[in-house]
Amino acid sequence: MTRITSFFKRNFTNLLLFVGAILLILLLIEVGHSIYQLIRPSKAYFRIDQTTQERYLIPRMVRKKKFIKNGTEITIKINSLGWRDREISLEKQEDTFRIVALGDSITFGWGVELYETYVKQLETILKKQNSHKNYEVINISIEDLGLQEELKLLKQVGLNFQPDLVLLGFYLNDARPIGGFSNELKPTWFHRRYILRQIVNLIPFTKAIAKKALIKFGVRTVAESRFRWINTFTKREWVTDQDKMKQLIKSADLDWGLAWKPESWIAIDQYIQEMQEVTQSAGCPLTVVCFPVSVQVESDFTFLDEPQQHLSKICRSRSIPFLNLLPSFRHWNTMVEESLFFDLCHPTPLAHQKTAQVVSEFLYTEGLLLNPK
Repeated sequence: MTRITSFFKRNFTNLLLFVGAILLILLLIEVGHSIYQLIRPSKAYFRIDQTTQERYLIPRMVRKKKFIKNGTEITIKINSLGWRDREISLEKQEDTFRIVALGDSITFGWGVELYETYVKQLETILKKQNSHKNYEVINISIEDLGLQEELKLLKQVGLNFQPDLVLLGFYLNDARPIGGFSNELKPTWFHRRYILRQIVNLIPFTKAIAKKALIKFGVRTVAESRFRWINTFTKREWVTDQDKMKQLIKSADLDWGLAWKPESWIAIDQYIQEMQEVTQSAGCPLTVVCFPVSVQVESDFTFLDEPQQHLSKICRSRSIPFLNLLPSFRHWNTMVEESLFFDLCHPTPLAHQKTAQVVSEFLYTEGLLLNPK
């Protein structure tokens, strides 16, 4: 012990210099990585306003992205107005019936090419069925939007296109506020330190110590993560076990599970009402198309239909044409071998194609494709 103590006393300064040099090197690597992240060509096609947490697409941006591991590379092209669509003039041509499609990643076309989205396939169907009239279906959707942001988009942008019809693509997590909930896991200083995280995660022991330290200092754990439902979802016990299904929905209460929380429908009702008021003031109707979550399609427990029933009641009370896609998806699921979903919610090209056909039939049945204003 005396020799060890003597060694440290003799080399204390050298040891401090060594530790300091290691820390300095790590700091320089972290700074270098941060600078690289700033100057390298961005692969993103959208930005998030750090003040408001609102999302917007980057005009004239073209990016290729693999949405699915080992999947096909998809081209995301944003037009000069800042939307994933072809170049479109704000001025509407004579004898043109213009539909503005508003929604989140489903309507945006997550995982599919632009021409494969139900929005553009709907446009193609309408043009083929009515060669004497010009139809335009304009997509102003952005990934991960909720009704609060969609209402803002409708007011600030959607009406500028002089629509004859506004089509809202509704999904079960649309009650999420801008930037998420206050009790949901957000990136911390530690999570933003790339090099530190890589070192800590190298060894299970250091990873466990770091997790305990974060909890001790008041950092929320993964238990409050928006996506904590994923592990339960992948086990697929919910397909036949009703209790497991209820657990899955409960674990998704910061995401799509919101649709089973009564308080969510107070906000949804308010936003739907405001959207209708906005469209009525512009002289065009609002219609709502509700997309299901895949667990609703692959199981048939009675309580799974509750969100669609709530939304149907809201729309019916306001005389808003409403299309519930859940019955169609359940029917398709029994008729085709190909999957209808890439993941929990995003439709495959096949599902987009079938959705476009059902939506077109719905619009005709409801008499929503009358003469343009």
